[in-house]
Amino acid sequence: MNLDVKKLEKNYLEISLVGEDVSIADALREILIENKDVEFASSKIDHPQVGHPTIILRTKSKDALELLIEAVEQLKTSVEEFRDSLKAAKKTGKA
Repeated sequence: MNLDVKKLEKNYLEISLVGEDVSIADALREILIENKDVEFASSKIDHPQVGHPTIILRTKSKDALELLIEAVEQLKTSVEEFRDSLKAAKKTGKA
Protein backbone atom coordinates (compact mmCIF):
# COMPACT_ATOMS: atom_id res chain seq x y z
CA MET A 1 0.00 0.00 0.00
CA ASN A 2 1.28 3.43 -0.90
CA LEU A 3 0.25 6.57 0.95
CA ASP A 4 -0.21 9.97 -0.64
CA VAL A 5 -0.07 12.56 2.14
CA LYS A 6 -2.20 15.46 0.94
CA LYS A 7 -2.04 17.49 4.14
CA LEU A 8 -0.38 16.83 7.47
CA GLU A 9 -0.71 19.25 10.36
CA LYS A 10 -0.79 18.67 14.12
CA ASN A 11 -4.59 18.55 14.34
CA TYR A 12 -5.51 17.77 10.72
CA LEU A 13 -4.56 15.29 8.05
CA GLU A 14 -5.64 14.05 4.65
CA ILE A 15 -4.03 10.83 3.46
CA SER A 16 -4.95 8.84 0.34
CA LEU A 17 -4.51 5.07 0.32
CA VAL A 18 -3.20 4.46 -3.19
CA GLY A 19 -4.13 1.10 -4.66
CA GLU A 20 -6.73 0.25 -2.02
CA ASP A 21 -10.48 0.24 -1.98
CA VAL A 22 -12.50 2.20 0.54
CA SER A 23 -12.82 -0.70 3.03
CA ILE A 24 -9.75 0.09 5.13
CA ALA A 25 -10.51 3.80 5.15
CA ASP A 26 -14.09 3.13 6.28
CA ALA A 27 -12.96 0.78 9.05
CA LEU A 28 -10.47 3.35 10.33
CA ARG A 29 -13.11 6.09 10.19
CA GLU A 30 -15.43 3.97 12.33
CA ILE A 31 -12.72 3.53 14.96
CA LEU A 32 -11.71 7.19 14.86
CA ILE A 33 -15.21 8.59 15.40
CA GLU A 34 -15.38 6.69 18.69
CA ASN A 35 -12.40 8.67 20.04
CA LYS A 36 -13.45 11.62 22.21
CA ASP A 37 -10.58 13.76 20.90
CA VAL A 38 -11.70 13.43 17.28
CA GLU A 39 -13.59 16.45 16.06
CA PHE A 40 -14.17 15.09 12.54
CA ALA A 41 -13.29 11.85 10.76
CA SER A 42 -14.27 10.95 7.24
CA SER A 43 -13.34 8.66 4.39
CA LYS A 44 -14.06 9.52 0.78
CA ILE A 45 -13.30 8.33 -2.71
CA ASP A 46 -13.68 10.59 -5.72
CA HIS A 47 -14.55 7.74 -8.11
CA PRO A 48 -14.85 4.06 -7.15
CA GLN A 49 -13.08 2.79 -10.27
CA VAL A 50 -10.22 5.26 -10.63
CA GLY A 51 -10.01 7.13 -7.33
CA HIS A 52 -8.12 6.38 -4.16
CA PRO A 53 -9.79 6.41 -0.74
CA THR A 54 -8.83 9.35 1.42
CA ILE A 55 -8.94 9.58 5.21
CA ILE A 56 -9.67 13.05 6.58
CA LEU A 57 -9.15 13.62 10.29
CA ARG A 58 -9.41 16.70 12.51
CA THR A 59 -8.67 16.42 16.22
CA LYS A 60 -9.47 18.69 19.14
CA SER A 61 -6.00 18.70 20.70
CA LYS A 62 -4.09 15.47 20.12
CA ASP A 63 -1.77 14.85 17.19
CA ALA A 64 -3.84 13.64 14.22
CA LEU A 65 -1.19 11.27 12.90
CA GLU A 66 -0.75 9.68 16.32
CA LEU A 67 -4.51 9.08 16.59
CA LEU A 68 -4.55 7.52 13.13
CA ILE A 69 -1.68 5.22 14.12
CA GLU A 70 -3.64 4.23 17.26
CA ALA A 71 -6.69 3.49 15.09
CA VAL A 72 -4.58 1.28 12.82
CA GLU A 73 -3.37 -0.66 15.87
CA GLN A 74 -6.97 -1.08 17.08
CA LEU A 75 -8.04 -2.33 13.65
CA LYS A 76 -5.12 -4.75 13.59
CA THR A 77 -6.09 -6.11 17.02
CA SER A 78 -9.72 -6.54 15.95
CA VAL A 79 -8.72 -8.41 12.80
CA GLU A 80 -6.39 -10.68 14.77
CA GLU A 81 -9.15 -11.46 17.29
CA PHE A 82 -11.55 -12.22 14.44
CA ARG A 83 -8.98 -14.51 12.81
CA ASP A 84 -8.41 -16.33 16.10
CA SER A 85 -12.16 -16.79 16.58
CA LEU A 86 -12.45 -18.25 13.10
CA LYS A 87 -9.60 -20.66 13.75
CA ALA A 88 -11.19 -21.73 17.05
CA ALA A 89 -14.55 -22.23 15.36
CA LYS A 90 -12.92 -24.34 12.66
CA LYS A 91 -11.29 -26.58 15.26
CA THR A 92 -14.58 -27.16 17.07
CA GLY A 93 -16.52 -27.64 13.84
CA LYS A 94 -18.67 -24.55 14.35
CA ALA A 95 -17.47 -22.72 11.25
